[in-house]
Amino acid sequence: MRLRKFRVKAYRCIHDSGEITVGDLAAFVGRNESGKTTILQALTLLNRDEMVSELDLCDEMSEELKDEVRLVEGDFDLSSNEIHLLKQSFPELPEIRRVKLFRSNKKLKVQYEFEGIKINEEENNRLNSWENFSKQILNFLDTIPNHLRIQIDTEFFDGSVPKNQEIFDSGMAEFSNQFHVIAVQEPKIVEEWEKIYESPENQFSKFLSGESERSALENFISSQILPRFVYFSDYKKIYGNINLNEFLREEKGEREGSIEFVEEFDKAETVRNLFYLAELDIRTLDEVKESPSKCIKVLNTASNRLTKKLNPAWKGDPIHVDLRYSPGNIMSVVISDVHRDGTVTNTGLLNRRAEGFKWTFSFIVNFAAETQRAELKEAILLLDEPARNLHPTQQMGISDLLKSLAGSNQVLYATHSPFMIFDYTPGNLLVVELDKRKHLSKIFYDYWNADDKTLTPILYGLSRGLVESIVDREIGTNSRPVIIVETMSDAMYLNAFDKFLQDPNISMNPLNVVAAYNKNSVLPLAIFYRNHGYKTFILMDNSEESKQISSQLVSNEFSPVQTIFFEREGRNLESIEDYIVLEDYLHAVNQTYEIQLRREGYSSLTSKDVALKDRKGILDSLKAIWEDHREENWGQFDNEEITRYICEKIALEETSFLSDKTKDQFRSLYRLIAERIRQHQNAITKSDLAKFQRVRARD
Repeated sequence: MRLRKFRVKAYRCIHDSGEITVGDLAAFVGRNESGKTTILQALTLLNRDEMVSELDLCDEMSEELKDEVRLVEGDFDLSSNEIHLLKQSFPELPEIRRVKLFRSNKKLKVQYEFEGIKINEEENNRLNSWENFSKQILNFLDTIPNHLRIQIDTEFFDGSVPKNQEIFDSGMAEFSNQFHVIAVQEPKIVEEWEKIYESPENQFSKFLSGESERSALENFISSQILPRFVYFSDYKKIYGNINLNEFLREEKGEREGSIEFVEEFDKAETVRNLFYLAELDIRTLDEVKESPSKCIKVLNTASNRLTKKLNPAWKGDPIHVDLRYSPGNIMSVVISDVHRDGTVTNTGLLNRRAEGFKWTFSFIVNFAAETQRAELKEAILLLDEPARNLHPTQQMGISDLLKSLAGSNQVLYATHSPFMIFDYTPGNLLVVELDKRKHLSKIFYDYWNADDKTLTPILYGLSRGLVESIVDREIGTNSRPVIIVETMSDAMYLNAFDKFLQDPNISMNPLNVVAAYNKNSVLPLAIFYRNHGYKTFILMDNSEESKQISSQLVSNEFSPVQTIFFEREGRNLESIEDYIVLEDYLHAVNQTYEIQLRREGYSSLTSKDVALKDRKGILDSLKAIWEDHREENWGQFDNEEITRYICEKIALEETSFLSDKTKDQFRSLYRLIAERIRQHQNAITKSDLAKFQRVRARD
């Protein structure tokens, strides 16, 4: 199940978040005390074992809270496997594809809604549930002689449903053995019991839990397929030397002093997580500590496990972690840097490392341990500032960890960092703002409409070097038109060929081109510029995704003439590279990849090689050629390398390989851009004139 929409109401500082759509890896961005943490913590109320505290209810909504209020609700989509699983267990019900869960201030349990599906809430004795199975056993026992009945312990059937198959089998076997001993003189009664015991219908794997169809369905979803919300916030710092005596007292609940020798751990959980990742049983260590050889072997094995589990999230040169035992029952955490050439340097206690290093190490230990211990699969992970105090390169390491977790889980996290924003699609990026007068938090799905200061991390992520110019309205008002392009390659070609053609009739000397971070960011970046007074145009390829972006731009009050698609002579083009004659472009490809091509037996790639791929554009054809040679270690075709080669040659005036036809085709692009700018300017002028005439008519 994946959370697709949620709403929070009357919870702490959130009066009403409104309905919010979220993706599989969604970031919440907002200033301090804007309500990001509150939103994440509110979602944990959808866990069945979570409790609602009176202190969490919004003080300003005391009147509304006299009635039942849904504090949090979430719409979940089921996967195809989950839909099939429900159909198998509840064949008489219509197919269930979506479930709404909510928790209110008046009822203790999480409640369910199945939109458009009627589910029976009356008690059903025919339901194959644990409750009915227990009744069947107890009813059977009521039929046997009383002198036998009073000897039989039925506690197993009086309790709640067993947690797993093992507990069920053990309880049933114990009860059956007891029954056989007590009823050994009554073979017919034993025979009746055996029929029940061995019945294929009475298998734990087939049991539901509940006395009605609705309760059974809700319990099944809760226990079998509902993802758990797991909240991470308190990432404690590890220093170096652990006093194992104090740690063992802490484990037994007998804490008297610090569990750290010289330096201290913030909490015992951190030590526990370290040992968990290392798969180190402290009691096993206690047994072997008097034997140096056995102790070293145990600790070396644990150290290697720990190192292996930490390095995937560690950017830069790998590290090696050594756990060392010292007299006085002290364990030391020793860190070494492992370089690419295999050399090991900078070996020393963790407490000698920089604060940022210790925090990074501690975060990865805590996070990796908690996620692995919970066996997180199809969970919804809620992370509060997972990258605080981290250098950008380490933030990127954490981002890789989050992306890998998002494959089998859903990850929602709060951040201030532009380096922790991976996706600019609405729903995967949400903004939280606080209205200070009303003390209300507001969530922006259309995040570009939020306050500029709140958006600073997003703006840096979209186009980090341009933030100052974007928010300076004077620059926008007085500047030349801005042309938003999808990639840096597009920007480089436009600027390079503008100077190269030296055609005063079409030159915009120089063009004001802004390269977006990726295709996702074209829409918000264009809106940001437009909202700050720039005359904004968008240049894109002719893909379906680009056409959808164009439609979204129109719905955000852009004129259709402001979106320019690559085209030539009435034919759609897949990329700006398709304005370059094929032979000219292949010259740059062959020069750039000359050594690699010769090594693989190619003198050069030809237009015939490209034509054989029969793809829509030149880039797709070349990527297909590179893909054909993937097993020969060609890697991936990098069109930006070719862009750099061509633009560098233009700057050096070494352009003999560029034909007149390529120049003419680029001229057609500049003419198209200039024509659209004129059309837009004329439309604005006519609009302004009409407004002026209406004002004069009123006067």
